Amino acid sequence: MLGEIIKGQYQIVQILSSSDYCQTYLAQDLVTPSPQACIVKHLLPGPSGRTSSLSSLRRVFTREVAALEKLSTYSQVPQLLNYFELDQQFYLVLEYIHGQPLNRVLAPGVRWSETQVIDFLQEVLTILEVIHAHGLIHRDIKPSNLIQRDSDGKLVLIDFGSVKQAWTQVVTAAGQTNANFAMGIPATMAIGTPGYMPSEQSRGRPRPNSDIYALGMIAIQALTGMQPTMLLEDADSGEVIWQHLTNVTLALGSILNQMVRYHFTERYQSATEVLADLQPLLPTAALSQPTPTPRSSAPNSASTAPNSSSHHASAVNGSGTKSRRTSTGGQQQIALWLGMAIGITSALGLILGLYYALRPNSKAVSPIAPPKAEFAAIASNRLSDRYTLTQTLTGHTDSVWAIAVSQDGRTLVSGSADKTIKVWDLQTRELQRTLTGHTDTVRAIALSQDGQILVSGGGEKTVRLWNITTGRPLGRLLGHGGPVWTVAISQDGQTLFSAGEDGTVKLWNAQNGQLHRTLPAHDRRVFSLAVSPNGQTFATGSIDRTIKLWDLATGRLLRTLIGHTDAVRAITFSPDGQHLASTSWDKTVKIWNWQTGEQLQTLAEHEHRTVAIAYGNDGNTLMSASLDRTIKIWQPQSGQLLHDLLAHTDWVLAIAPSPRGQTLVSSSKDRTIKIWE
Repeated sequence: MLGEIIKGQYQIVQILSSSDYCQTYLAQDLVTPSPQACIVKHLLPGPSGRTSSLSSLRRVFTREVAALEKLSTYSQVPQLLNYFELDQQFYLVLEYIHGQPLNRVLAPGVRWSETQVIDFLQEVLTILEVIHAHGLIHRDIKPSNLIQRDSDGKLVLIDFGSVKQAWTQVVTAAGQTNANFAMGIPATMAIGTPGYMPSEQSRGRPRPNSDIYALGMIAIQALTGMQPTMLLEDADSGEVIWQHLTNVTLALGSILNQMVRYHFTERYQSATEVLADLQPLLPTAALSQPTPTPRSSAPNSASTAPNSSSHHASAVNGSGTKSRRTSTGGQQQIALWLGMAIGITSALGLILGLYYALRPNSKAVSPIAPPKAEFAAIASNRLSDRYTLTQTLTGHTDSVWAIAVSQDGRTLVSGSADKTIKVWDLQTRELQRTLTGHTDTVRAIALSQDGQILVSGGGEKTVRLWNITTGRPLGRLLGHGGPVWTVAISQDGQTLFSAGEDGTVKLWNAQNGQLHRTLPAHDRRVFSLAVSPNGQTFATGSIDRTIKLWDLATGRLLRTLIGHTDAVRAITFSPDGQHLASTSWDKTVKIWNWQTGEQLQTLAEHEHRTVAIAYGNDGNTLMSASLDRTIKIWQPQSGQLLHDLLAHTDWVLAIAPSPRGQTLVSSSKDRTIKIWE
């Protein structure tokens, strides 16, 4: 095959791709004054050689020829140099584009900046404007079909073998010819590439905005570094879940979401519409929309046959090419803030430690040793002054089972037996939005460290993800065999945890929603789960009365803590990660050295089942809640009860101290949320 000369003119240099129906060659045109590189596309009738196959192939051939001839004056599609039929086989000869296919630039994990994505969108949308204006739908917009040309850095759209004529020409009263989509046309074969192909195209009914969907998916791929087939889809709406994977401005995120809407009627209807919305995001120098570039009178005659190891490709560097680089500014900023927070916390801990170590008559004691009685009395007085009920939030119509406060202390989220999640502004105390989607009690909620992603667990056996800013559902994770009682997110935001009635703990990849591991953690219901501050260990508490410690990296069971005489309802690590506190239906609170298994304290002042637990920000207070309607505040080192908070009229089900300031939030079976300061 190599070296073969087709029609006495085109000598095959390299086979670029091959299938039963099409072979693509890199060839040299021997008729030109000096051999010129070109692409020869060879269409075959397939193994059967049936007349029907030949007829179908001729239609494909004719369609691609017609499309390329329509676009012959446009420089950002390959020029059709020749076409012919030989022995019931069909050949197209195309201009060779010397450049870099986009799929080589968009390798897995590579991310573009938002500016790069905006530039890319503007350029390809301009190409789509031209194609759609000729009544054509490309049907296979994907990275490998976009080549960045070496000579001028512009993108060229290739492979019009899937193109579809789907428009009718209508002459207006003014004598102008407009292209209108032909309604009611019969379905055709589904053509396209999974991940870039929208639902209507997969059913054989592509529209012009099917190409817009594909382009939007490439842009999302560029921002997230993930292949489209790896992205989650909302199980109910079919919408793509992606914004939790990258930092993107609201404006660009909104445009991309409308480009990739599941239903074509909710999508942008034309490339022109997208360009209009994109215009305000363009740099000042680029505010004038680019004019489609006409092809020069003759193809580039300077091209020669490239090295046989490349197809439409060469290294992209030097001037005139586009830099693609990962934006890490957001991650660096987060790391800076975390470093500052850790430094401040460490400094405060050192100051307090020195104070107690050097004060008069002090003794060298272990961190768990009880302080003097006068210290406990002073602490009790301070807490009595500090924690007073300042507001009661109402809105839920049933028990409020779960609450969470964002790391910046600004947002409060609550989950209820009324099947809703409510998002509150903790500073103004106003309800911001109500999230619906669960079909049973919302028993558990957790917020990511950046406060952008909310995870919720419901009685209907599902875990749901939400964008906390917009309230938009991001996805639904299935797999549990019973109600989900507890959820968590790792400190680095990479892992989601869920556990519940079926006794299993599931670890999910937070980036793509894939199930990473299922642990048969307990024989019975898992009520609670907590992740250590260093992110290396997590703990589970069960109705089987045990607490188990697990290695996050391997899923290996490290230790089982035994001591409670009834169900372990809630667990939490101390801020320094050294201790673990637990509550139980046996009415007690226990504090453990989880690394040794030693039980350090048993606090037994509650009169009913204890169901919630939380450490204060500094680790010097511990809060527990009970079905006895009280919240008790303890000094964990001594086990001293410092204060009782009583205001709820029914079971207290959840407590959450604000990571900033001195605010404590509680929720109850009485349908209210109370704020203490």
